[in-house]
Amino acid sequence: MSENVDSRDVGEAYFVDFIPNHIKQGITKYAEESLRERFERGLSHCIARWGELSAVTIRVKPFELLFRQARHLYVDGCFEAVIALCGMTIEALCISIAQDRVLEKSIKKRLTNPRKYVRSKVKLLKKYFKGDYSASLLNDILDIRRKYLHLHETRIDRKDVIKCVNKLHLVLLAEYSLIPEEGRFRVSTKEDVEKTARKMDIVLE
Repeated sequence: MSENVDSRDVGEAYFVDFIPNHIKQGITKYAEESLRERFERGLSHCIARWGELSAVTIRVKPFELLFRQARHLYVDGCFEAVIALCGMTIEALCISIAQDRVLEKSIKKRLTNPRKYVRSKVKLLKKYFKGDYSASLLNDILDIRRKYLHLHETRIDRKDVIKCVNKLHLVLLAEYSLIPEEGRFRVSTKEDVEKTARKMDIVLE
């Protein structure tokens, strides 16, 4: 052991997970037991969190998988991952809107550049958003992301996490969603967004 390592810290430095080796050897019973115990232990909490989500999901081709995964992660209680994935979805949203709606090549190039800061992309896209509230909602999500993912806060407030999911839902509803109505579909409106926000107890600004 290195002289620079305090023996009291060794146990906190890492942990050993033997189950992957068992699975590689064809022994899966330990994995099954561990997963079953974990599922049963967290089941009531998962059900409660699932009940907090909107009953209507957004099916938009570029973002469906990301948004659905964010919902699943919230149900599973992976709060840091939810916030990180919401930030990733904003990046994808900005790129998609730039490709779909921006004609000027120089602006489009800046907006589709993955190295550009996402908050600056939101600012540049403000006049291209269909929704009146989209820019402020996206900035709210980015504020929450910065609060936790840059370690300004280490203990995550679950209310912040559900806000990320719900506000992202509202943006996707405003920008890309179709609403079923009388056997057909129509483009979502400002009223649809406001009505959904009220159900979520979100104040739009």
